[in-house]
Amino acid sequence: MTELSDELLVAYVDGQLARKQTRAIDKVLEQDDVLDARVAALKHAHARLEAAFEAILAGEEAEISEVALPPREDGFWVPWRTFKIAAASAGIAAALALAALGYGWPLSLPSLGSPSQIEMSVTPEPPARP
Repeated sequence: MTELSDELLVAYVDGQLARKQTRAIDKVLEQDDVLDARVAALKHAHARLEAAFEAILAGEEAEISEVALPPREDGFWVPWRTFKIAAASAGIAAALALAALGYGWPLSLPSLGSPSQIEMSVTPEPPARP
């Protein structure tokens, strides 16, 4: 992962860098997903800030709430990423529970009980008569 300072990324988002620097950062962003996500967040914050400043200048503060909404993620009730993590966690928990419950089952199947529960009755042989 390439470390770029926040000041440099803010200057990149604002368009205040020279062409060579902009191209170099573009190449880094193509290879580094973490930095790309940081720049996307900075661009979103920059757009919100510009919209808020323009609304204050125009005296229309109602427009700020429309721009301030975060981008919508795909999914029905929760984002797909959250659903996948929850489903995987539930599957692992179920597998561990079934493994723990079924651990002793094959060992106890052949016998009808533990050895202490089995009663043996032995009748003595009658003494031999001459």
